[in-house]
Amino acid sequence: MNNILLNRRNCLTKLSVASQLIVSSLFLGLAGNLGMSVSAQPSIAPVVAQSQPAPATNPVAQQLLGQWQAKDPSGQELLMFVFAPENKLYIILPSTEQPDPAVEMRYRIDAAQNPMHLDVQINSDDTVMTLFEVSPDGKMRVQLDGTNPGVPRPTALTDAATVFEKVSDATTVPADAEIVGFEEQKGMAQQSEARLFMSAMNRAQQAYQLENNKFAATIEELGLGIKPETEFYRYQIVPQGDATKSVLMTAQAKSAELKSYSAAVFVMTNNAEEITIPVLCETEQPSTSSPPMPTAPSTATGQGQCPAGSVAVTLR
Repeated sequence: MNNILLNRRNCLTKLSVASQLIVSSLFLGLAGNLGMSVSAQPSIAPVVAQSQPAPATNPVAQQLLGQWQAKDPSGQELLMFVFAPENKLYIILPSTEQPDPAVEMRYRIDAAQNPMHLDVQINSDDTVMTLFEVSPDGKMRVQLDGTNPGVPRPTALTDAATVFEKVSDATTVPADAEIVGFEEQKGMAQQSEARLFMSAMNRAQQAYQLENNKFAATIEELGLGIKPETEFYRYQIVPQGDATKSVLMTAQAKSAELKSYSAAVFVMTNNAEEITIPVLCETEQPSTSSPPMPTAPSTATGQGQCPAGSVAVTLR
């Protein structure tokens, strides 16, 4: 029974991590490319005129209006789309800071296609072209995986399509979100990469420890598909001791304008049972150096402490 429960928990953790990375990739593709040229060949550059705005009388267009929430298998909120009048679309990614940033874009649909076409226009030059459908039970599936500005439209909805549920008919952003400008969002999106990747690595290390009674020593062992180096950050796992009691992971910013991160997972004993306690730390100021190893919690019900010059952050 313990093995069955362990495997189920490990599977759910990996699914949750995968969902986070897919959404993070999309969000970075949208926000991280704002104002930047797209390195796509002219022959596949999107043409906005190919997809006309849906008239207000279109039943699909009317059904889309409102707030749509996507969650991962564990129930964690990942992403919200708010379809508003005049073909406005607000994309909201839950943040470690309040209020959550909402980026205003434009959208167009072609409901005559099967699956239906959705174009998300970032600016006058860059558009993300994808597919969507609305099921009889009112859920919306959108192909986010593999989409980016300048990339051809997917040919079909896959099993990796993100499922959204309509949570409100309101066409305004929620009270805990704030519309931000494109340039402001670029830096936030770049730091969101590190926050999401470090959180994903924390979760994966917890699952790995449950299965192997030790922590992974390399990023590759976690099987998340995270690269040790991206455009904005360098990622590393720093083993501690014999790798059975704790592990340190770092995200070192490559730009002096970004914050850096460290994450740790500690093994504690609670009523003769081993549990894992994660902590994620962010430098208080932009820095190209990650915070040192956090301090382990003093009890199994406590929390790890971030070192001086950094603060603990959480992803909802």
